[in-house]
Amino acid sequence: MPALSTLWSRLGAAARRFGLRHALRTALAAVATQLLVTALNLPQGYWAVVTAVIVMQANLGGSIRAAWTRLAGTAVGAVFGAVAAHFGGQSVVAAGLAVFATLAVCTAIPRLRESSRVAGITTVIVILGGHPDIPAVVLGFDRFLEIAVGIVTALVVSAVVLPSRASRALAHGLARLFEDVASLFAVVVEGRLREDYPERHIFALKDRILRTLARCRELRLEADTESRDKGESALRAMLLFRGERLFEHVLGMDHVAVEWRGKGLHRHLPEELAALEHTGAEVLTGLAAHLRGSGPLPEVAALDAAVAAAREKLAAMRRDRAPAAYDLSEVMHFFSFVHGMLACAADARETVARIRSMEMA
Repeated sequence: MPALSTLWSRLGAAARRFGLRHALRTALAAVATQLLVTALNLPQGYWAVVTAVIVMQANLGGSIRAAWTRLAGTAVGAVFGAVAAHFGGQSVVAAGLAVFATLAVCTAIPRLRESSRVAGITTVIVILGGHPDIPAVVLGFDRFLEIAVGIVTALVVSAVVLPSRASRALAHGLARLFEDVASLFAVVVEGRLREDYPERHIFALKDRILRTLARCRELRLEADTESRDKGESALRAMLLFRGERLFEHVLGMDHVAVEWRGKGLHRHLPEELAALEHTGAEVLTGLAAHLRGSGPLPEVAALDAAVAAAREKLAAMRRDRAPAAYDLSEVMHFFSFVHGMLACAADARETVARIRSMEMA
């Protein structure tokens, strides 16, 4: 049984890596749409099949967003195309004016801006792809019906066949974000304490975090499309905001570490800084595990103790006038770096507290 479980897990990982589930769902949506348009005897049913393939996204929220964009764009384009074809026929002038009007209207209305390209294409198809014996209104309606059939089929398949939720993907994306920020935080601090800046490692981590952030922003919009629950939406927004803030704090520390090569003030409290780094990274890693559903919310008592110890040591250094023995550049770099560490600790603690209060509400 353990061997079978391991094999099943590996097959699942391979399917996710190569996008086999998405490929299967898209293929099923295309086949189902073709069968449906054949049964309905739609004149150009291949447009419905094309639409089903385009609308089918990796998760339900993405499919809904793509469906809205294509349906709205098709409706606007069909209306303008039918009007232009009725009054101007299949002329280049009519097509140009119709496309101009379509794009102008879509751009002027914020909710239609994403639909402008589809609307323009539909306008051109209705005008130039028509037949003299078929009224423009009928052609526009047929185009809208074909697109609607493809959209509905794609959404049904997306919701029923091996469904994937954007909210779940976002939770894993945010978990990876906090995990990578924790790694970057630890690497930057350790590099400074050891006076050995690992440039290539830090660059790779920053690049991965930036890509994760970009994907999480997209997934958040898709997750909000899936569910209108205000509490869940607020939690997702808070987590993404806190992840971005933590990354900004660590970027500030990294900027200081690049310029700060002196051997100085940080040697007065290596144990306090090491404890602050360890407990901060531990809380962020615990947050990542909780978001994946593999652990409880992390405790912050050790982090609070590390922050208190660091602040006490800093106060003692000021009383002993330790900074006076160093030049201004060293003092500024040191306090900027430590302030970044304390800001990361504060945001990590606040994130845990906010999640706990939201989950208990």
